[in-house]
Amino acid sequence: MNGAEELRMCQECGEREATVHLTILVDGDPTQRHLCERCYEKQDGVPPLSPTKILSQLIGAIAPELQLLSVKQCPRCGINYLEFRQTLNLGCPNDYEVFAPALDEILGRMHAGNRHMGKVPRGAAQRIALGPRLKVLRRQLEQAVRVEDYEGAAGLRDQIRELEQDSAGSPEQ
Repeated sequence: MNGAEELRMCQECGEREATVHLTILVDGDPTQRHLCERCYEKQDGVPPLSPTKILSQLIGAIAPELQLLSVKQCPRCGINYLEFRQTLNLGCPNDYEVFAPALDEILGRMHAGNRHMGKVPRGAAQRIALGPRLKVLRRQLEQAVRVEDYEGAAGLRDQIRELEQDSAGSPEQ
């Protein structure tokens, strides 16, 4: 092997191409080391190569409370918080639980709250309000038929029809 080929191979394992080239001081003299990424990651006291890890360390130095979020990662899809914040896209439904505190904070800032307080379609509130009343009347109608109180059943049937017509034909406000 000539000198150029030796520089291309990792000096630690000798199996993979050296993609990381370090200059370190040994007894005050600069020494070069050529390593593959795997062997570099095994070294003690060297900064990480991953941009996400570098950013996480930077965040930890500036705002330690955010560092916990920056390293949080979904066990299902593998997306981490920094990737989510960069794209504002979640990777899977599980992310809603993994990043819940952060999502609550983001939604709170975007929408003045994290619960839907929007409008209900016109007439829907009246129909929703009638639901329990209709349910009770239908139960009473079944009971009246069971005990053969046909007059009472007819009255209940008429009440039910009237309520259903009122809710279906209620003017849209």
